[in-house]
Amino acid sequence: MAWGRATVLCGVLLAGVLGGCGESPYEIFVKGLEIEGEAERNACKLQFSDQVQAHTISGDQVAWCLKEIEKALALYEQAAARGYEDENFKRVHARALERKQRLESMLRAIRGMEREQLGLDGD
Repeated sequence: MAWGRATVLCGVLLAGVLGGCGESPYEIFVKGLEIEGEAERNACKLQFSDQVQAHTISGDQVAWCLKEIEKALALYEQAAARGYEDENFKRVHARALERKQRLESMLRAIRGMEREQLGLDGD
């Protein structure tokens, strides 16, 4: 009985080593794309405000978008660490890094405007 369990355990370990445990770098990349795409289709999108008759976005929305982009970037970096080097992947990764920088800048600006509107700018 113990011999049978040892054989099964050995087989599972060997399959893990030879089969490359877990997801492939491509699958990890695709997960990052899904996170990034979902963010872009939802909260990262400008919303039309009837109140001000313009498209708006709040600091909270930008912060959420930034967090989602960071999740996608972590997956892209994980895929790269596992050797994924497709040209499309490189473009997507670079675009996400640029988007992160823009969102960080946008968040600082919006938070500044929000503080100013609330009279919290330290006057």
